[in-house]
Amino acid sequence: MNKYTYRILAASIVMALSFGVGAQAKGSETRVTTDPSITEKALAAQMKQVSTNKNVNFNNMLMQKNLGDALTDAAGPEASSLDIDLRGAVSTAIQNNRDITIADLNRKVAAAAVSEVAAKKNPSVSYNWNRTDYKAVPVVGTKSMTIPETDIKISVPSGVIGSNTHTYAQNLQVTWPIWTFGKVEGAIDAARYQRNVKDLDYYKTEADTKLAAVKAYYTYLENIKLADVQAQSVDDYASHLKNVQQQFDAGIVAKLDVLTSSTSLANAKQSKIAADNARDIAEANLNNIMRIPMNTKLNPLDKDFPEPAFDITMDQAILMAQKYRWELIQQDYAVKIAKEQLRVAKAGYLPTLSVGGSYAWDTAGLSGFDKDDWKVQGGLSWTPWDGGATQAQVKQAKENVKIAQEQLLQARETVELEVRQDYLNILSYREQIRATEAAVAQAEEAYKIAAVRYSSGVGINLDVLDAELQLNTARTNYITALYNYNIGLATLEHAMGIPAVIHPEFASPLNKAIENSGK
Repeated sequence: MNKYTYRILAASIVMALSFGVGAQAKGSETRVTTDPSITEKALAAQMKQVSTNKNVNFNNMLMQKNLGDALTDAAGPEASSLDIDLRGAVSTAIQNNRDITIADLNRKVAAAAVSEVAAKKNPSVSYNWNRTDYKAVPVVGTKSMTIPETDIKISVPSGVIGSNTHTYAQNLQVTWPIWTFGKVEGAIDAARYQRNVKDLDYYKTEADTKLAAVKAYYTYLENIKLADVQAQSVDDYASHLKNVQQQFDAGIVAKLDVLTSSTSLANAKQSKIAADNARDIAEANLNNIMRIPMNTKLNPLDKDFPEPAFDITMDQAILMAQKYRWELIQQDYAVKIAKEQLRVAKAGYLPTLSVGGSYAWDTAGLSGFDKDDWKVQGGLSWTPWDGGATQAQVKQAKENVKIAQEQLLQARETVELEVRQDYLNILSYREQIRATEAAVAQAEEAYKIAAVRYSSGVGINLDVLDAELQLNTARTNYITALYNYNIGLATLEHAMGIPAVIHPEFASPLNKAIENSGK
């Protein structure tokens, strides 16, 4: 090859690289207004659609007579009763929850994915057996003969002496990638981190289920007590109406007192109906979370809301959350995954090394295995320039690392805000308990005074009705404050990342953290 040819080849390579570097996807500037042509095409496509008439069902099956006769085969399970407390409700929910089962299965899928990626570092063995059939081609033999009475010799066919209609080929090959300069190794580490993320999903799902069960249990207990308050209100209004009716019959009070008292009693009965319905719905919801028959009649063993002590500081709660909150640990892993993906992308600049060997023979069985047809090979694969694809992948991976880091910081800020809100809410709920507790005592005394004054002819009917309304409100607020306090404690526990199930892999570190948080 002369100098002129070398120059042409060098110039061609430089031009190819120049065009490759410049071939970046720039595109047009981003529009800031809608594109009318797109809208017009969408409208035109809609106009071409063929609309079909649908026969809408206006038959209200709830109004059909004897509907139950057609549903005899769809009878539900027989109702049963169950004594339940908070521990039992949470334990049953965690044992039976389908989301937890699905999260556990996803852990196993992620673990299998690690093995799949790691297998790329191991040797692979392949075996091929091949038979080829084709149309027979006869091989014709010849023989020499002398023409009589002459010395001339000629060759004449002597018939088919052989043919072959098939061949065999077998091959045993071993390939082993020795080094990929971080490509496979980075993918393996990323898969391992993803498996850790799925483990955290499992732990978080358990904690979510615990919080949901706690809320459902306390909601049921709250609605039971609210229904009792409404029942007591109905009894109070009924007792007062009886007193008013007696005084009206005696000509002491006006008919207006009877009417207003009757109206107040009717309103109280309506409120009681709504409260009873809310209680039954809360019971069905708790049964659903525990995954037991929804018509199970529950008997809560806790007759009153507990008031557990609360002495952890806000700083301790935030530190616990920053260390053990599942989402933050997952975001830590997300940063690590992004860095491993960057490592994989950078491996595109480097070569890969592999070794292998093969053995081949051309018989139908293994009888030809002793033939000397073997190979040992080593390989180096390297793409110095791929048109800029690797460069673009590395750039994307670097930006993804920055995104993951920003998301981690954002998650930490969100968690801290959540913990602060939950902590301050608990302090507020605790103060509300004391305030509403005092309000109940004062409202009960005010109602008794108003009732006695009215019976004595000193007070008016409106005072009694208003006092009963204030008493009903005070009792409701007290129950709500107790409910909010207990739910607030459970919510803060969840926000701090305290697990619902003490798994062996993090029991010791967590116990130490809990001990340190109390110092």
